[in-house]
Amino acid sequence: MKKIYTHILVFVMASLGSVSFSAAQSRLHLDLFHDGNFEVQLDGIRYTAYSGGVDIGGLAPGTHSIRVVEVFRGRAYRGRGRSVLYNGSINIPFRSAVFARLNPNNQLRVTEVRSIAPPPVVRKPAPTRGGQGYRRGHGSSRGNGAGRGPAVNAFELTRTQIIHTPMDRDKLALATQYVSSGRVTSSEVASLMNLLTFEKNKLALAKQAYANTIDKQNYHLVNSSFTFDSSVRELNRFIIGHRTAPTNRRGK
Repeated sequence: MKKIYTHILVFVMASLGSVSFSAAQSRLHLDLFHDGNFEVQLDGIRYTAYSGGVDIGGLAPGTHSIRVVEVFRGRAYRGRGRSVLYNGSINIPFRSAVFARLNPNNQLRVTEVRSIAPPPVVRKPAPTRGGQGYRRGHGSSRGNGAGRGPAVNAFELTRTQIIHTPMDRDKLALATQYVSSGRVTSSEVASLMNLLTFEKNKLALAKQAYANTIDKQNYHLVNSSFTFDSSVRELNRFIIGHRTAPTNRRGK
């Protein structure tokens, strides 16, 4: 009887552990109003903001205290000065990505909430007879190409890498590398932009990708990936300037 209780207790503890891990999968993407030196404190834990924002993962659902501080450096502040821009709270739903921004009036606004799909269950493949890499009656899968899987799609591989990259600036670097390496489509650019958090990074990617896009007539598809209309207008100005830019002629 004692052993039965012990097994039940272990099972319950394991179940609670998996539930707690699943609950702590929410994220907060906070976009600040301009580039600067910021420090974000969430539940007392300090995070340094890069590229005008901060990306915090592993959050449990509920109300979290949040404090945004701008840090000044220079002689006028005797080496370092601090200004509290916001001190309040934010609600994080269960297994969700919360997109928020601090506007120039120091008001925290939630702009979007997206549900995060649960992590997929990874199952190990069943071993084959005769050892690894061996198929009965067909010999080894190595060597002459037998047993090879389907070719890896470069775009899907890039998307997977970006999805599993935590920092938005690193995501932008991967996306920029892809759109700069060859011909891309408007739908591919829009898909990569949707994986970025901060608006200015989306705009930078859209500008970088335009020259290598093979269906420029469909480039309006990327507009749906922006959060603000001002970004759409800035991209349109960039495209107009790109079309009207003088080209170098031979002999001149």
